Formats: sequence, structure tokens, C-alpha cells
Amino acid sequence: MKKNEIYPQMQVKETFLYGRLISGKSLGDVIYVKARRKYCFRLLLVFESGDVKMVQRAASSNKQLARQKRDETLMEIAKGSFIPFSYTVKEFYDFWFYHHMIGQKRITYNTYNAYRNIIENYLLPAIGHKMLDTLQRKDLVNALSAIPYQKVQRTAIGVVTGSLCYALKHNCLSRDIYTGISSEVKQPCLKKKADTRQQVYTVEQAAHLLYLCKQQEPMIYLPMLLAVTAGLRFSEITGLRYSDIDFLGKKLFVERQLGKDLYMEKQQENRPVLCSELPLKTKNSKRAVVLADFVLDEILLERQRYEKRKASDPGFLDLGYICCHENGQCHNRSFYIKPYNRLMEQSGISRLPWRKFRNTYATILAQYQVNTKTISKCLGHSSPEFTSRVYVAFQEQETYDISKIIEDYVLTHHLLPKKQGSVEQRPYQLPDALAYRNYFYD
Repeated sequence: MKKNEIYPQMQVKETFLYGRLISGKSLGDVIYVKARRKYCFRLLLVFESGDVKMVQRAASSNKQLARQKRDETLMEIAKGSFIPFSYTVKEFYDFWFYHHMIGQKRITYNTYNAYRNIIENYLLPAIGHKMLDTLQRKDLVNALSAIPYQKVQRTAIGVVTGSLCYALKHNCLSRDIYTGISSEVKQPCLKKKADTRQQVYTVEQAAHLLYLCKQQEPMIYLPMLLAVTAGLRFSEITGLRYSDIDFLGKKLFVERQLGKDLYMEKQQENRPVLCSELPLKTKNSKRAVVLADFVLDEILLERQRYEKRKASDPGFLDLGYICCHENGQCHNRSFYIKPYNRLMEQSGISRLPWRKFRNTYATILAQYQVNTKTISKCLGHSSPEFTSRVYVAFQEQETYDISKIIEDYVLTHHLLPKKQGSVEQRPYQLPDALAYRNYFYD
């Protein structure tokens, strides 16, 4: 998709727009159709949209069997498993993706790219030509097992499960062939990689990066400061306004994010396409985060520079964003890449992706014994378990073997009891506390 292009409008069959099948009845007895050389029956179907359509089904060359088939079809209608119209897998996905997921669910631009990649590059080449109502479970397993990337495969399983669940509920599929399919899909053979969760910046490294950034790359200093000290996503940082800061309460409120809008019904405030205001990622992303005093000081200094540029430049765009260009225009999400790369080369620290600042923020709070539930709320997560499992890097405590030292100490100071002269062996007894006290305090 090009920068200024909205999502394509796919042409689909009109029958997709009828919605769920509500009810149906038979139009009289079976009739013999010479062209088909079979007995057929006709049904009058009522759909969710209010449309009423007549369909004809060929049954059998035997009149009695045809009547039996008609009665079975009426039972299927009552159970909700009757399929009034047949579609290929491609026809179904054209409707489900472009009309349901985009037109109704209003998915984001990133989700659009991920789903379109899976459907067009993996699902349709493998099963797009098959009829949806004849699709078998093994067809899905084979198509998903052929995906060579583990993360893409995991997302594809979700796409298949969600889409076929929709098909089952809307009378496009007669049976469940998708539940539990992830256990049958062959995982791609990948080399074992290091646990990237453990890759975070230490407190010392983060402090050094902030100091160096303020000197060498001041354009990304405030975004980096907010990422390290508040755990904000980059799209949330670029969408932060001065009106979102409570200077007296020492808090910031995350209300929006900036990114590419998939639905360009209207142009927003003379801004670039990649800088449209979007709803937050999840409902938990709307949150309040406590700010340190020195962070508030940096925001106030930036506000002074903002007001100075606003007063001196007649063409200044007063949009109120904290992190913006010198003309007031908001940043897109890729503006940090080049200065961040230069900064990492100068720092001598191994480069981690920018998103790892959120992991660093969570890990530092955990090291200072902050409750995991609090960390989860600050990051905008739905559960503390997810935060602990994915974002917090737990470092193993170092252990030392001091048995040799204790043994030398005991033998040197004759702390073991002496053996008795009698034949009977008495168990060793440790000395009382006085022996240890005399050693450590003398």
C-alpha cells in the first residue's frame, strides 16, 4: 500500500451481505427437473439483513429419498448448520478481510499489513482454490505447517481460527475444523536463539545513554527520557501533548498515539499521513504514569523552547505536541532511527531495539521491588503475569561455595571436639557460641 492510498475495496458476491440465516421453509413437495434428471426441492430463506431468497437443491433420482433429503435440510436450517451459498476460500477471505475486519472491525494499519501478508502469501496459494464447505482439517494443517517463520505461523493460526469461526457463525461453514489446530501444526525448524527477554539496558547503561544523547543527539533526548523513565511506546511518545501533563500531580496521561491511519475519510490538521492521531493499542493503554521531578524539569525546558519558536515563527504549527519538529509538526515513528544508530555507535554499548527501553523500565522497577501489578499498569498491560513473563528480565542471584573456607576456619582454631579415650564413640558436638564470639570480637 502506498503512503496516500487507502485500503482497496474488494468486489464480493451480494450474498455475503445477507448476514446470518434466520429461518427457512419448504415450498411444497419435491419436483422432477428434467435437465438434472433428479428430484429437487425449493426453500424460502430469510436472512439477517431482511432479504428473502428462494434456493433450489437437487436431491435424488428417487422421489422418496428426495423427500428425506428435504426434511434433513430443514433440520439443518433449524440447527443453524445449513449452508445456503457456496464460496471458494478466496471469495470468503476477500469478504472477511476487506469488508468485516477492515470495514466493520476497523483494524489498525499494522494489523492490516500482517493479516494481508499471511492471507495473500501463505493461505490463498495453498487453499484459495478450494471450496470452503469442502475444506478439510488436514488442508489447514498443511498450509500452516508450510509457513517458515514461527511468529508469522503463530499469527496465521489466529487468522485461520478467527476467520473460520466467523464462517461457522454466518452459515459459510457447516462444521468446526479449526479448534485446537495449533497442536497439529508442524513448527518450523529454527536455530535456538538466546532469550531476548534478558537483553535490557542496565541502570548504568541507560544513564550513560541519556547523558550522551543530551550532548550528541538532543533531538531524541526527550523521547528517550520518556521511554526509560515512563515506559511509553514510541507511538505514545510522539502523541503526547503538554495538556496531558499534570505538573502539580507529577503525572502524565496517555490518551492517544500517532501512526498511519488506514481509513483516510478526512485529512487531519495538515499533518503527514504517517502522523495521524489513532486510538490507543488496547483499553489498558489509557493510563496515568508518575513522573520524576527531573523529567518534569526537562519537559518544562522543552515547553519554553516550544513557546519561543511559536512566538518567532509565523508559520509555526501550534499542535501542542511535546516531541515535535522545530516548526511544530509532529514526528513520524521512524525519525529516531538514524540519530539512535549514531548514538549507539558513539556509546560503545551493544545496540538493542528502541522497544527494549520498555523492558528496561520494567526490569529496573522490578529490581527496586516495585509490585508487578503496578509495573503492569504503568506499561498498559492487561495482566501482571504477561508483564513478568515477557518484559521483566530476572537475573539469577550469584551463589558462592564457602564450605572450604568454613572447613579451614574450624580446623585452624580447633573447633572440633576432641575424641574421648574410651572405646565408645561419642558424636561430635559443635562448640557453644562463646568460641565464635571470641574469634570475631577479639
